Amino acid sequence: MPTSELTDLFMNYKIIDLSVEVHPGVQKIDGNYHWGNQIRKFEIRQFIAPGPHFMYWVDTETHVGTHVELPAHIIEGSKSPTEMPLEIFMGKAIVLRFDSPLITPSDLDKVEAGDIVLIWSPNGGRIPLISAESAKLLAEKPIKMLGVQNVAAGNDTHEALLGKKNAPIPIIEELAHLEEIKAERVFFIGLPLRVAELDSSWIRAIALEPVTEEKLGSQTKV
Repeated sequence: MPTSELTDLFMNYKIIDLSVEVHPGVQKIDGNYHWGNQIRKFEIRQFIAPGPHFMYWVDTETHVGTHVELPAHIIEGSKSPTEMPLEIFMGKAIVLRFDSPLITPSDLDKVEAGDIVLIWSPNGGRIPLISAESAKLLAEKPIKMLGVQNVAAGNDTHEALLGKKNAPIPIIEELAHLEEIKAERVFFIGLPLRVAELDSSWIRAIALEPVTEEKLGSQTKV
């Protein structure tokens, strides 16, 4: 496809940012400390590099903000971000909304093999849990990747997806703004950092939503 045609194609999509905004704790050179908004450790320390240029040391963990968890999270020595093809982290996605406390297999009838499944809840009360049977169903289809917002992907889900032999299925946690998506199906992109050994990686997750519903079928199935 010529570049001009590809540009015109993307003009028909709205880009929706699905990542949470993270504020680390900041230690400034002058000694002042600014508190962040994270429960888990995420701190940066300012220093001046030759130049002079302002730079930061980063002290954090891999499960802060919007992140994708990989097989190495539950299996020592298993695949990290550098060992998984980029194609896994992008593709056609279905967006599902739930209020009930338990997500069962019957709730996943619209999920197709190869889908990226994005599940969210308004979180007005109890956070929905993906049942063990549902996790098994998603693994057996198989789906391409799972992402959640205000939904609990417990140990059963981690073991069924990340622990799947030969074709593990990544799990994205702490997605945001899924409620802004109006279409049932979108094109999703959430690329991990190319850092070896990590069990999980921060991502900038986005959805490409067709400007009109009529364009959905022909333009997201690529």
